[in-house]
Amino acid sequence: MKTLTRTLLISSFFLALSQGVQAANPAHGKDLHDANCLSCHSSLMGGNPNVIYTRSDRRVNTIDGLRKQVTRCKTTVGVPWPEDQIEDVVEYLNQNFYKIK
Repeated sequence: MKTLTRTLLISSFFLALSQGVQAANPAHGKDLHDANCLSCHSSLMGGNPNVIYTRSDRRVNTIDGLRKQVTRCKTTVGVPWPEDQIEDVVEYLNQNFYKIK
C-alpha cells in the first residue's frame, strides 16, 4: 500500500508540474504584437515597424533581454498581458527576427 501511495503522489507531482509548463504560442504572439505594437513601432521607424528588430544597432541580444524589452513595451503601452502572453510575443519575435539560440 505504501508503494502505491508513493507512486500516486509522485505521479501527481509530475502531472501538476507538466501542466504548469506550456510551450509559448508564436501565432498568438504575432496577433498580440500586431494589435498592440505595430503602430508605435511604425511611428518610431518612419513607417516600417519591423525595422526596429532588424536594425544594426539593436540592443537586444539575449532571450532575457528580449523578455525585458517586451515587458517594458507592454507596460509603456498599458496592455495587461500576463506572463504567458509575454512569452508568446517573445517566441514570435525570436522566431521571426532575433533568432537567438
